Amino acid sequence: MFDKLSLALKETEEFRQWYLSLSDIEKTKVDARLDNMKYGFFAKSRRLGEGLFEVKWKNGMRVYYSRKRIDGADVIALWGGFKGSQKKDIDKARRIKRRYENEFKEKKVKGKAKDPSS
Repeated sequence: MFDKLSLALKETEEFRQWYLSLSDIEKTKVDARLDNMKYGFFAKSRRLGEGLFEVKWKNGMRVYYSRKRIDGADVIALWGGFKGSQKKDIDKARRIKRRYENEFKEKKVKGKAKDPSS
């Protein structure tokens, strides 16, 4: 049933570093939620504006992601955090998202410049 719908998910380096700092139980919770996102299930998500979303857990853990299709990815896990640092984490996720989008635009422009058929 789920084989036909599968979204491509990428993780930023910053997200990976945050993820590696989690306990094994927290990693398992994040893994399960990200796996669900690949199949279109975005439970307990909320839109934060500017194409940024937040998914949260009862223990206060949050993952910030983008649904803008960039570089073959449908979902990009940008950053994670906890309720106590939410404002700072949202700001950081926005900065990472802008940087990621800009890097992709630059990569796209460079690719077109090298194309001899242009």
